[in-house]
Amino acid sequence: MNLDNNEHDIDWEKLMERLENGQLPSGMTDAEMKALAAAREMQARLKAGSFSADEGWQRFTEAKDQRKGRIRVLVRTALAAAVVMAAGAAWWTFRAKQPVIQLANAQPAEKVMLRLSGGRTVTLGQDTQLIQNNPIARIKANTDHLEYAAGSGEEQVTVMDTLDVPRGRQFSLRLADGTQVWLNAASRLVFPAAFHGATREVTVEGEAFFEVAHQASQPFIVHAGKTAMKVLGTGFNVNAYGQDLTTTLATGKLLVTAGQEQLVLQPDEQAVLNHHDGSLQKKPVEAHIYTAWKDGDLFFEDAPLQDITASLARSYDYNFIFDDTDLKKMSFTIDIRRPAALQDVLNQITKSMQTVRFEVDGRTVHVKNNSKN
Repeated sequence: MNLDNNEHDIDWEKLMERLENGQLPSGMTDAEMKALAAAREMQARLKAGSFSADEGWQRFTEAKDQRKGRIRVLVRTALAAAVVMAAGAAWWTFRAKQPVIQLANAQPAEKVMLRLSGGRTVTLGQDTQLIQNNPIARIKANTDHLEYAAGSGEEQVTVMDTLDVPRGRQFSLRLADGTQVWLNAASRLVFPAAFHGATREVTVEGEAFFEVAHQASQPFIVHAGKTAMKVLGTGFNVNAYGQDLTTTLATGKLLVTAGQEQLVLQPDEQAVLNHHDGSLQKKPVEAHIYTAWKDGDLFFEDAPLQDITASLARSYDYNFIFDDTDLKKMSFTIDIRRPAALQDVLNQITKSMQTVRFEVDGRTVHVKNNSKN
């Protein structure tokens, strides 16, 4: 029998087709049957992990150098089938070793929490719920808003509740006097369930925007760090994230007090409390830059990337690491609706400046310089 002729009896296209769909055709030659059996054996060994993809690839390169030699048909067909299977395994092994590109699409894990004065804690941000309805106050919440209404009781008991908004979240509430408050991510508001007495006083940590209900006989006072803001009716933003606390006036008139110093702000003016010496400074600003967040906008005007990423870290509950510190001072202007996912913001930044590259690892974003990699 001529071995080379037997080798030519194998219809390799037909054989590979049957390997793919698992069907056994009629009229297969003996050589094809033996090759198919060898291929199935190699397939089983691959699935069981007893066949090395690297070994299969090595056999393939060795087989290429043996094309002129005359070997037994069974060995050649089995090797050919094994090469096909091993080459496929090698390709999948190569793909498995490639790094998986992560996207910054994760949603924040923590929820907004309301801590009532009596010790009860309520998770917010879910379905509409009636939290409390008693003579002190009626409290109702929906997915992104909390409403207080003064109770009908005559007893004037001032009890303080706390609203905690974690990183990655925003929440708003209406106080019992009708004042509207927007809380940014990583912020806290301590406030009474109902206002009694000569003043209305609340305490804020982080960032909040206030639209104060006008009550001339009962001034509204906001405490933040070492400052106090006294208003009769106005809209203003308080940012106590950093060491230097800023108060920006959008409408009305605002008295800002820090120790013995006082400033009166007009619209589009900002008071800055210097954390080093405790001094207050006033400067003109465009208020909408500092209040855009409450309207669902991301607005940064010629801001350094370090400041932008610090804000994004709070807004989306991610951490940023600058692998190239030179990028911290690179300036960007961003004016977009706040996307639901951080990845969309990162894409906008890289489109405007291709030097910057972001690599996501879980909830950490590495800021890299494309020109140095």
